[in-house]
Amino acid sequence: MILKKYFGHKTFYKHTGMVMLPIAIQSVLTSVSGFIDTIMASQIDCVSAIGTALQIDALMQGIAFGIAAGINIFIIQYYGANDIKKMRKSFGLSLISVFLNALFWILLVFIFNRYLLAIFIQDQKVISDAFEYIQVACFSYILTSLILSFTFAYHSVQKTYIPLVISAITMILHILFNILFMFIFHFGIKGAAISLLLSQIISFILYFFYSVISHQPFIGTFFETFNIPFSFIKKVYIKVFPLIINETLFSIGNSLFIVAYSLLGKNVMDCYYIGNQIVNMFYTVVNAMSDASTSMIGLELGKENFDYAEKEVHYFFGITSILSFAIIIALLIFAPQITNLFELKPSQQIYLATSIVRVLSIRIAFRLFNVIIFSALRAGGDSKYLTFLDSFILWGVGLTSTFIMICLLNISDIVVVILISQIEQLLRLILGMKRLKTKKWLHALV
Repeated sequence: MILKKYFGHKTFYKHTGMVMLPIAIQSVLTSVSGFIDTIMASQIDCVSAIGTALQIDALMQGIAFGIAAGINIFIIQYYGANDIKKMRKSFGLSLISVFLNALFWILLVFIFNRYLLAIFIQDQKVISDAFEYIQVACFSYILTSLILSFTFAYHSVQKTYIPLVISAITMILHILFNILFMFIFHFGIKGAAISLLLSQIISFILYFFYSVISHQPFIGTFFETFNIPFSFIKKVYIKVFPLIINETLFSIGNSLFIVAYSLLGKNVMDCYYIGNQIVNMFYTVVNAMSDASTSMIGLELGKENFDYAEKEVHYFFGITSILSFAIIIALLIFAPQITNLFELKPSQQIYLATSIVRVLSIRIAFRLFNVIIFSALRAGGDSKYLTFLDSFILWGVGLTSTFIMICLLNISDIVVVILISQIEQLLRLILGMKRLKTKKWLHALV
């Protein structure tokens, strides 16, 4: 009888599948694109260089995610309450906010250039190659951020197939551009950056024109979208600001993990970037689960169906139990075959990359459960506790233990370091489950 509450009815699973499957496939396409990028980068010995440059992109996207995801809660709930005018203003606020964030990071790249990259690695050749890449790639920050707002908006109205189709087109073009600029025109690492920029330009054009032509509910006139009263901005940002702080701290914290791992040397970093890229393909399930649960739970809260929203959380936990087990088994079995696709010459590097993939599978399993907790708290506006769970524990437990192991205890095995630091995920799960039971997140924001 206890397990019964974790199994939903057919309508729930059908609805979840309709929302989640396109998001999952879209995330898979994005990850496959990144996976192929890494394989191509390994052909020109630029895995660490591109990985280092992408740390800046990850910081920018982390904050953009906090902004877009936070404001999207209002888009979802206004959509649930059928308040289209305020829904459009929320979307406009999202576009403006992520644009300003992207602009800030572009300026940061050109003001601090190589000094910014030197935070993540000390190898001068890697820094030089990374700067060559980021000088071009940074202009994609604005496009990537605006696309993120459009993607969240489509998820909020549960038309998740639109981002899927656009992502498929973008992925194909990105791979073709990579081949063209990296290998046919011999632009090398700069060719990878040009490829990224061009594919993002086309992606944004597709999002914008399709949204306007198809009269999506979140698209209004220029005045409807961008004439936003200060009182409205204040109302939204009171709830959203803690989420932005959380994603900022979380992104910086994740980047500091890279700083810690880089102390173990370039060869270890090459293996980590490859292992992490492989695992990111399976993280698509986590991202899809996060977006689907936030959208569905937020919609019910907007309708003030609090009892059913709570039931949906339990149903999602049932799904994650099965998925987490399947992912761990898949990574344990197929990790060696996948790592062999990369240009890792010494057998020790192949073994290390394989071990990293296997230990990171534990993180995915924990993260699947934790994103359901985060989605419920985010949907209900319990953003302060979410910040505590996500960022405070990352800094206080995960990051601190990692630096202690590497810098003070001189543990040089990255696999051991990653494994022990997963205690942060377990702590999140325990405290998060306790928070859900308080029901403090069960309320409408609009």
